[in-house]
Amino acid sequence: MNDLLIRRARLMDEPGTVDVAIKDGRIVAAGGGVAGSARQMVDAAGRLLVPAFIDAHTHLDKALTAPAEGVSSLEEAIEDFQRRSRRMEKNDFIDRGRRVLKMALRHGTTTMRTHITVSEGVGLKGVEAALALKEEFAGRVDLQVIVMASGLEPEPAPPVTDLLEEGLRLGAAGLGGAPHLADRMEAWVDFIFALAARYSVPVDLHVDETDEPSVASLEYLAAKTIQTGYQGRVVAGHCCGLAAVDEKTAARAIAAVKEAGISVITLPSCNLYLMGRRDKGLVRRGVTRVQELQAAGVNVAYASDNIRDAFRPFGNANMLEEALITAQVLQMGTPLELKNILHMGTSNAAAAIGMEDYGIKSGGRADLVLLDALTPADAIIGQAEKVCVIKGGRVAARNDKKSDLIL
Repeated sequence: MNDLLIRRARLMDEPGTVDVAIKDGRIVAAGGGVAGSARQMVDAAGRLLVPAFIDAHTHLDKALTAPAEGVSSLEEAIEDFQRRSRRMEKNDFIDRGRRVLKMALRHGTTTMRTHITVSEGVGLKGVEAALALKEEFAGRVDLQVIVMASGLEPEPAPPVTDLLEEGLRLGAAGLGGAPHLADRMEAWVDFIFALAARYSVPVDLHVDETDEPSVASLEYLAAKTIQTGYQGRVVAGHCCGLAAVDEKTAARAIAAVKEAGISVITLPSCNLYLMGRRDKGLVRRGVTRVQELQAAGVNVAYASDNIRDAFRPFGNANMLEEALITAQVLQMGTPLELKNILHMGTSNAAAAIGMEDYGIKSGGRADLVLLDALTPADAIIGQAEKVCVIKGGRVAARNDKKSDLIL
């Protein structure tokens, strides 16, 4: 007997409706008229069933700390968090992170990657809190913890480098940072790759998050990825500088990213808020060249980044809300383009963070969201309700008001 059987569900990439059978946390069959009984039944009634959302770039340690006075630049936001985080206790990090994870689950996210900053002032409190939340939310939200330097260190040196390594020993899943902000960008990238190789963990960096027309760190990251044989294990977030350079430079950098097998994560909602603040006249908005990257065959995902903090005072840990913002700023509004956007928050994000058993297929993880919509366009434009969220084959959250949905 199956654990769960979803009847009459509509999928993103298939016509008509299908049934999805789930047992022991895995999809055992997906197709028309799947036979068999189950302990629990969900009648999708033609609604859209998608793989659960993956928020592949967040900052739980910073979430819900927006200052009332706001900030005027990225650097000021970093300094604001560094200053106030020194006074924060571990339980504060846990309490705020817990609130965001509950929001995320309610909105259909069952996997999240969070970058957690270490510095002399804050030490490992944020990392320890994130790892505690990972354990607390096991079975509801899978939490990947990326330990990162604050971004303002001029070069790799103790005690920050020691904190990064200790974070990995504690159980962090990968290494991050913002080398483009450092005086010695190449030295920071070299250090990160050496440490990542030592612990065999992926690299996920903030890259060229600047208004300047520069792709220096993106190109160096691509070269280093190839040199070290780290293809497929590297993510570049933001890549704002790519939007500010000329076409020839952009094409060269994009080709290097493709060759290196780097996934790019765009963070439109945060970059729209932070970037171009000193521009006059034509104001740059910092969102990277998504269409050009995808045309070159680069895997591109979107994510929420900062949630109600100094970097962005908005956000609801809602990947469907982020999809709407992403679609609008990228001017992607046709049904096909909106389906592409939905893939960017699901299957593309899964590929970026190395989830191979993801998707509505036999053997796939039974992490699913039933949306009160018929198509991806309906879901994004109408901000469809997440009728029910399924994690590991069990209903983890319900937002419907219809008693006949789950039988």
